[in-house]
Amino acid sequence: MPPLGRKSVGILIRLFTVVLLVLTGCGNNVDPQTDSPFDVVEEAEVIRLFGVRDQEHVVPSHLEITAGSWVEFVNLDRRIHTISFVRDSLSPEVYRHLLDTGQLIAPPLLERRSHFLMDFKGAPPGRYVFSSTSHGEAVYGSVTVRRPQAN
Repeated sequence: MPPLGRKSVGILIRLFTVVLLVLTGCGNNVDPQTDSPFDVVEEAEVIRLFGVRDQEHVVPSHLEITAGSWVEFVNLDRRIHTISFVRDSLSPEVYRHLLDTGQLIAPPLLERRSHFLMDFKGAPPGRYVFSSTSHGEAVYGSVTVRRPQAN
């Protein structure tokens, strides 16, 4: 059997990703304007992901929230976007929280308006640096979690 070309490998990887998402039920193609996959989420801070030519964009590139908030990553174009937190930029407590909650790497956002909701309930204060990748170079953003202020 001849070796697979670069294009064939890319197609196989995308096909495998789609099959895996279908089998595990992780497809998140909910319309963020009308549907919420979690009834408990009334309000979330939104980070928009999109590309223009070979440049990727994360808007806003930095958020400040309080522990217990939600952040929603939304795909605004037809590209596949990935989101993962940068391990060597995280404190041990932040890394452990993301690992324990299964949020260190998000499922890929496969189509326009697909989104990923991230729960910062019980999140330790700190800076959560993430990368987003699509067709261009990876871009970086961060979420800073602050302690809720006492009344």
